[in-house]
Amino acid sequence: MMLSVIIPVYNGEKTIELLFSRILNAFEKHKDFKPEIIFVYDCGGDNSWEIIKKIVSTHKNIAQGIRLSRNFGQHNALICGFEVASGDFVVTIDEDLQQDPEDIFKLIEKQEEDNYDVVYGKFNTLNHSVFRNITSNMLKKLLKWGIPDLHPDYSAFRLIKREIYQTLPKLENSYSFLDGYLTWITSHVSSTPVTHKYRQDGKSSYNLKRLIEHSINIFVTFSNLPIRILTFSSVIVFFATIIYSAIIVYQRFVGQISIPGYASLIITLGLGIGAILLGLGIVGEYIYRINLKTTKRPKYLSIERKK
Repeated sequence: MMLSVIIPVYNGEKTIELLFSRILNAFEKHKDFKPEIIFVYDCGGDNSWEIIKKIVSTHKNIAQGIRLSRNFGQHNALICGFEVASGDFVVTIDEDLQQDPEDIFKLIEKQEEDNYDVVYGKFNTLNHSVFRNITSNMLKKLLKWGIPDLHPDYSAFRLIKREIYQTLPKLENSYSFLDGYLTWITSHVSSTPVTHKYRQDGKSSYNLKRLIEHSINIFVTFSNLPIRILTFSSVIVFFATIIYSAIIVYQRFVGQISIPGYASLIITLGLGIGAILLGLGIVGEYIYRINLKTTKRPKYLSIERKK
């Protein structure tokens, strides 16, 4: 069985050779699987591409490298790898050696239990920096609220069946979030515990600014929660202003309001603001549906048929 391992490389000049050798050692213990190792260099600015070329030149039968024209981000780099992969499954693994290559076969074992479409490596203990651990946990909690169908154990260490990963490059969106795409395509997803080690070199490229941008892009692109909050709140405000305007009219007629122009001013402002918010909510719902249409999300994906 062919197993494609896709490694997005940003600043990995000090780790990718060791990662490559450890992947080969892991496959030596599992002779039933033939490895295909794909490095996608995402232009991090270091000497990674020269090292990738050296690895490929000495292991042409199992390794290949792709150099992107500029930095497109980790998820886009992985999608590039999916386009050239030929394995029965792909495994995505980071360059920093925080994920153990031997655990690839834990993902395989879990997949074979029920022929899962996707299997995530579940990290019971995260060995990032304190800041990264806190922000990662916060993001997961927010996404659980905003994208309920997203698997709670999603991670960058994942195994994906061929029929699924070959569909991913066809999806188009203003922002690529691989796990959001997988949520759209399949619900037959599981996870299995794996180890998470300390980073071998350098530091994560996800600083606070990037994490905030990443979170906002995911919510705007993959979740209807922000627009639904606007829609429901605008409806509530609109009906509240109608009720309050009725109260003001009643008070004006019974003489409880004697200031000239007060009632008409309050009613005009209240109904005007309520109508504007309601209009924004309606327009937002239309925009959300346009966004769904432009993603080219498949109407269905058939992966098995029996007669």
